[in-house]
Amino acid sequence: MKQQEIPYPLYGLIPSQQTMYMMVRYSFHKQLVQVPTSFSVDRDIDFDLLTRAFNLEIERNDSLRLRFVKQDKEIKQYFLPEYKVDMVEVKHFASKEEQDAFFNADAQKPILFLKETFRIYFYQTDGVGSGIYFNTTHLAMDAMGIIIMYFDLLSVYRALLHNTEMPKPLEPYETYIKEEFGRLSNKEKMAKHAQFYKRYFLKGGEPLYAGVHGPEFLEKTRKKLKNPNLRVPMAYNPLYDKSAFLSKTISAEDSKKIFDYCIANKIAPESILQMGLRTYCAAINYRTPDVFMMSLCSKRATAKEKHMGGCIAQPLQLRTIFSEDMSFRDALNEITAVRTQLFRHSQFPYGLALQISRDIYNYKAIQGPACMMFSWIPVPPLSDLPFKLDFTAYNLGRYFTPLYVISHPDPETKGIRINYMYRVKLSTEQDIDALHENAVRTILAGIENPDVTVGTLLDRVEPARK
Repeated sequence: MKQQEIPYPLYGLIPSQQTMYMMVRYSFHKQLVQVPTSFSVDRDIDFDLLTRAFNLEIERNDSLRLRFVKQDKEIKQYFLPEYKVDMVEVKHFASKEEQDAFFNADAQKPILFLKETFRIYFYQTDGVGSGIYFNTTHLAMDAMGIIIMYFDLLSVYRALLHNTEMPKPLEPYETYIKEEFGRLSNKEKMAKHAQFYKRYFLKGGEPLYAGVHGPEFLEKTRKKLKNPNLRVPMAYNPLYDKSAFLSKTISAEDSKKIFDYCIANKIAPESILQMGLRTYCAAINYRTPDVFMMSLCSKRATAKEKHMGGCIAQPLQLRTIFSEDMSFRDALNEITAVRTQLFRHSQFPYGLALQISRDIYNYKAIQGPACMMFSWIPVPPLSDLPFKLDFTAYNLGRYFTPLYVISHPDPETKGIRINYMYRVKLSTEQDIDALHENAVRTILAGIENPDVTVGTLLDRVEPARK
C-alpha cells in the first residue's frame, strides 16, 4: 500500500502525546485516548453565530487543525493551514439527564484519531441552557487545552455578538512542539533527569500497591503466585478495563474552607485532595506509610503555555511515605515538596521514567504501584461573568488504571466536583463512596486542627462495607 504523502511539515509525537498514545497498549479499546466534556451557559445561544465563532477558533487555535498519520509504523502529526466546518449538529434535550445520557453514549464511541481528531455538538437543554459538547483525541488536547479552547471560543462568540475587538490571539502549539524537541535533545539535562528518577524510585525500597478496594486483590495474587512478599500485583490487565463512573461534590461551604486553607498556607488544591485520598488508601491497606499515585500535571507554567491549546500534560509519579506521628500540616507540606520536585523534572518523558522503575523492580507491562490517576482541572473563577456555567466530564467506559479521579471547581454549585472513573473488576460503588466520604472527612479534620497526626487520621477512617 502506497504511503500517504503529506504536503506539510511532519513531526513526531512529543512525550506528552507519547504518554497518551501509550494508553492504547493497555487496552483493546480505543476510547482511552479521548476527552469528552460539555460546557454550557444559562443563556440562549445563536448557533449560527457560534458556528462562525468556532471557525474563527479553528484559525486561532492550531490544535484544532492538528492531524495524525501513520508512516513507517510510527505516528506522525501535521497542521492543516486552514480548515472549516460547514455546520455543527444542534441537539435539543428536555433535561440534564437526557443530555448526559446522550453524551455519555457518545463518550464511549472511539475517536479514531487517524481518521478524526474531534466530534462536536451544539445543544440546548431545558432548565440548563445552551452549550457545546466536545469529544477530542487526547493526543491533540489535554484537559487544560480544552478549557482554554472553551473560554477562547466563548470570548470570540461574545466579540462577534457585541461587535467588539477580538480577544488576544492564542499561542501556537506547533511552536511548542518544535521547542519541546529542542529540549529533548539536551543530553546532559536528560541524563540528570534520569539520575533523579533512579534515586527517587530506589528511596524507600519497592512501593506497595495500595488500592482503593483494599488488600484482597494483592493477597489473592500473592496466594496464586505463591509469593507472600509480592507488593505490586497485575492490576492493569487490559482484559478487564471496563469502568463505571460516579460524580460527587464537596459542598460550597466545605469547599470554601478548603480554598481558604490553601490560600492561607500556600497549598495547591491538588495537594490537599491527594492528602485525603492517600489517607484512605493507607488506612485500608495495612496502614501502609507508603502510597503511590499518578498525578496528571498540566505543565502549563508560563504565560504562553497558559494561553495555548494542545496536549502538554504528563503524569507525575507521586510517592509519599508518611510516619504516623507526622502532622497533617507537615504531611501536606511534604506532598507539595514532592510535587514541586517532580515538576522540576517534568521535561523528562514519562515513558522513560516508567521504564526506570520497571527495570529496578522487574515489573511486567501490566504491573504498576500507582493506586490511581489523579487530575485537577482548574476551571477559572467565573465571578466576573454575567451568566451561570456548567462544566461536565463524561465516562469513557474503559480505563487503563484501577481508578481515575478527575476533580475541578464546580461553577454550578460553587463547590468542588470529583468524578471517579473506576474499574469494576477491582472496585465497587461502595469502595468509591467510602473513599470520597473519608477523604473529605480527613481534609476537614486537618483544616480544623493542622497538628492532628497522620496516625489519628488513619484511626478515624471507616472502610467500605463489603
